[in-house]
Amino acid sequence: MSPNFMQWGRRRPYPLDELIAATEGFAEARKVGEGGFGRVYRADALPSLPRVACGFAVKTALVGVGAQGLAELQSEVRTLSAACHPSLLPLLGVCLAPARACLVYPLCRGGSLEDRLYRAPAALQRLRMLGFETPPPPLSSAARLRVLRDAASALHYLHTLSPMILHRDVSAGNILLDERGNGYLADVGLARAAEATAGGQVSHLSTQRIFGKPGYMDSIIMHDGQASQLTDGFALGITLLVALTGRGALGLLNACDDALEEPDTAESIAAADAGWSAAQAQELARLVVGLALVRKKRRMPLAEALPRLEALVEAAGEVEETAGAEERLCDLCWDAPRSVRFACGHALYCEACAPRVLERDSNCPACRQPALPIAATGRLVAAQTTFCIAVLNGVA
Repeated sequence: MSPNFMQWGRRRPYPLDELIAATEGFAEARKVGEGGFGRVYRADALPSLPRVACGFAVKTALVGVGAQGLAELQSEVRTLSAACHPSLLPLLGVCLAPARACLVYPLCRGGSLEDRLYRAPAALQRLRMLGFETPPPPLSSAARLRVLRDAASALHYLHTLSPMILHRDVSAGNILLDERGNGYLADVGLARAAEATAGGQVSHLSTQRIFGKPGYMDSIIMHDGQASQLTDGFALGITLLVALTGRGALGLLNACDDALEEPDTAESIAAADAGWSAAQAQELARLVVGLALVRKKRRMPLAEALPRLEALVEAAGEVEETAGAEERLCDLCWDAPRSVRFACGHALYCEACAPRVLERDSNCPACRQPALPIAATGRLVAAQTTFCIAVLNGVA
């Protein structure tokens, strides 16, 4: 049994040449994704880390993007060093060499939610690079709901931190799936911390640069340049609509306007290959309206939307009972079964990983409720500790 990821964190220098060798010189044949400021390559093994079945994803800034691309990678390091959640893709390593900056993650072999929904030629090619010899079957409604729940839970967690963190780039492309269909919120390079007011709302972040992807950007950002919990919630609402319809985000709100005005008719816009029930489609449509369509002052807070997503997942039979939780692997090490159950009911970590999360925070990372007492299956353990391999001055 391989050691868990947390046990690897020794902050030792990680030579760039190891990443170059593992990706065959950042070869095009190993590229599994690309964003505005970086590319992602598959590495089957890294000499300084134990071999794991899922492999590794090496994210590197595009050559020539200069200070902006490097700044986003540094922001990603800071965010993930301060955050720990079972549905937030964990950062395993950092190599910020002058020649090329890289971040190392577990490789999510299930692909992105976007690729699994759209199934366009480019998406199928990326899935082939992840190991799919034939196109995977369409995601069922239950599978889509679970992934949406996982991503919403991670986003809500970021909003509960002090100072709270705004993701600012939520989209179906930034939600990844592992081989078991669990969802992970990823690509936090645009994330920023913001102070909350006494009422718990963000006082907002103002910026002259427009962040986010077309179709997912709230008019608040486009008109006022202000990011907040509400703008993150808007992007999540669009992601719900994308998952419901299986269609691209750009212009989707307008295309679905009639069904969203009358949520009882939402089954008419639901993707046929997912097997949505009328009740599921109607509830998702109501969540989309609450998160993305009503006026700013009447928007649904994420803290209200998340329990409703949880209820949809439970109704679809996707909530794990104790026996089912034992079959899922620890969200930190991805190696041992989840054998520790918190007082809130969540079973997220193995026995070897349950004392360090609670050393850092006594609340459950998934729901922020008190985690103690825990089930008598092991000692207290677990919180994500970022494995910094080589760090520029004060980045981590």
